[in-house]
Amino acid sequence: MSKVYVLFWFDVEDFISPQSDNALKGIIDILDSYKIKGTFKLVGEKIRVLKRRNRDDIINSLKRHDIGYHTNLHSVHPTVAEYLKDLDWEEGIEEFERRERPGFEEIVNTFNVIPSCYGQPGSSWAPQVYPVLKKWEIPVYLDEAEHIGFNQKPFWYCGILNVLRLRENTTRFDLNLGDEGVKIGINNFNSIARRLLDEGGGVISIWYHPCEFATYEFWDAVNFSRGKNPNRVNWVMPRIKPYQEMKKGLELFSNYVAYISSHPDVQIITAKEIYNIYSDRSKDKTFSIIEIVYLAREVGSSVSYYRMNNIFLSPAEIFYLVLSLLANIEDIESHQIAEKEFNLHPIIYGPTKRVNSELSFCDQKDFLSACRWVLEFINKNNRIPDAIKIEDKNVSPLDFFATANILISYLFANSQDELTIREKLPERIKLVKGNLTLENQVKEEGIWNWIIFPEEFNAPNIIELAKLQTWTLKPAESNN
Repeated sequence: MSKVYVLFWFDVEDFISPQSDNALKGIIDILDSYKIKGTFKLVGEKIRVLKRRNRDDIINSLKRHDIGYHTNLHSVHPTVAEYLKDLDWEEGIEEFERRERPGFEEIVNTFNVIPSCYGQPGSSWAPQVYPVLKKWEIPVYLDEAEHIGFNQKPFWYCGILNVLRLRENTTRFDLNLGDEGVKIGINNFNSIARRLLDEGGGVISIWYHPCEFATYEFWDAVNFSRGKNPNRVNWVMPRIKPYQEMKKGLELFSNYVAYISSHPDVQIITAKEIYNIYSDRSKDKTFSIIEIVYLAREVGSSVSYYRMNNIFLSPAEIFYLVLSLLANIEDIESHQIAEKEFNLHPIIYGPTKRVNSELSFCDQKDFLSACRWVLEFINKNNRIPDAIKIEDKNVSPLDFFATANILISYLFANSQDELTIREKLPERIKLVKGNLTLENQVKEEGIWNWIIFPEEFNAPNIIELAKLQTWTLKPAESNN
């Protein structure tokens, strides 16, 4: 039976206006009244400010809900994309961890939990974040941004479950339209829910900032817009809504939540819960030689994810399996391991630089030796190498992958039911050009339009790294 999951999530970030604290408490109380758990992505500085303001009531109330992480200082420059834009893969990983660890530890020490999710401030997205999330055991990336996505549904990227770029499956009611806004919001929600039910189920993402209920303008826009970075003593308050207006906004939100929570065809979940619902079943599977041969044939030179029965495999995962098979080719040719099975490596990131192949042909023994070297590199470094050396020449991993797929197809007879070796590999191998089709899931235009960024901010290095990491991209599917 199809099911629609609804995520209520809140970016708790305004550490300037005390009125936003009261709006946050009002939202928590509303969710509690309907026995609903929300996901609250917290900024480290916001937690510190709540403590200084003696708002233990809010901190204790938050402990009943799902806690996520939303950076240490949010919009104080440099933001995430600003300080990562010129750094390579490894440098960016180190810098993100250095700058954001204080906020992460603030959450862990305050709530005694590992955050269930992370989301970037504004549109300050970058791929170097993901290995740090993996290290910190944060399993979900929850936000809304245009940089990367997959068919407006959850997806896996860099080993993290992403609820990102849901676009038409993201909705909310407009506070500024009052009661009419709630009606429109409910109608929009119903339209999305009906469509998803017809499609077999899916996820609806609903998000707010508590400060929206308390202020007429965003706290960061009045202080840090277009690259401004005033000293703390010069920070200014956003324009504050009268108490009655904030109260009315919370009443409207309560009506909106009441309707959605009573909808018979939806289930309200948290980021922590969605990770279990969309868990990656490929990690528990062992793969037979016949299955790997089938994968190699299906993928060929047009490299993408692939669905095998009830699991999805990323290009990086298929690459690892294909090379595992070729690394054992001598035993296979002697018919000694027909029943052998292979496992995936726990995490495989993509290459970190784009390298063009400098070779058109190579000897069979050199290619097979390179297969074993790549496997060792992945097992040691948890990523695909930028280039593969054969005869002192660079071969791109993409071309190497495409060639490996062609070799496996050549070696085994065309049968899906039994393993039959057709003939030995040729002594001289022609390298095939590969194409990573998933790179088109990374958007390049209109993604750096956050008001906080300096004028004409651009980060092509971030986009290039994001494309390279689409080796790890694949859909996520509900296990229910």
